[in-house]
Amino acid sequence: MENNGFDEKELLEKVEAAAMEGARKGSKSSVGKDFVKTVFTKLILPTLLILAVMMLVLPKFSINNYSFKNLFKKEEAVENQDLTLENYGFFGYKAADFAEALLGDKSQLKKLEVLSYKVSDVATIVDAGLGDLSIFSKTKIVTYNGTAVYTVDLSGLNEAGFELDKDGRVLTMKIPHAKLEPINIQSSDIEFGETENGLFTFGELKLTMEQMAEIQSAAQKKMEEKLLKEDIAAEADKFAQKAVFEIFQPMLNKIAWGFVLNVEFAD
Repeated sequence: MENNGFDEKELLEKVEAAAMEGARKGSKSSVGKDFVKTVFTKLILPTLLILAVMMLVLPKFSINNYSFKNLFKKEEAVENQDLTLENYGFFGYKAADFAEALLGDKSQLKKLEVLSYKVSDVATIVDAGLGDLSIFSKTKIVTYNGTAVYTVDLSGLNEAGFELDKDGRVLTMKIPHAKLEPINIQSSDIEFGETENGLFTFGELKLTMEQMAEIQSAAQKKMEEKLLKEDIAAEADKFAQKAVFEIFQPMLNKIAWGFVLNVEFAD
């Protein structure tokens, strides 16, 4: 419909077209802003924060004095090096690595008492009289109670005493066998029986210090023979393995979780 040269229909069409174009541009602007906001908050900002922390905590990763490509740099033999060793980095272990860490605590590298065993021996002392006849003799029974102590000397451990099974995640530690220390017999642990007199004897059977020392030495030898016969050393070895495991397995857990300590004897 036309009025004084003014086309109302054409005007309405232009207004409608302009409104649609404005709505389209506004929609694009809104989508663009949302996209930029999402990228910034979820990608760019976290990345910048991580880089900032790395530069503060780990200065060597700073762009100014370190290159990220050096993280994967392979060492090459140079004139100043006599030998370039294979580097397992963070992803592997050597037996020497474990040995150095486990043996670093010198307080553990000493004689370790693994078994204390009570042992006794009875000695019969006879003071023979005239003609070795019993009617002129005196007899006394002495009981010696001692303590047999078995120890394992860890002071000689070194890197050669370790073997590593990386696939099975088992570290084998080789130790010496348990050793019997000199049997300790306290004077308070010596029991003296009553003196038995012959028909024509009386009084106590008395011994000199030298005689007492000789008898005690003989008693110690008998005790050692008894321990050997009962194979107490084998029992001491079992306790040695258990004691060493209980000391070093927790240390191994701190070095590399998931590895198991296997304790064996060096010979």
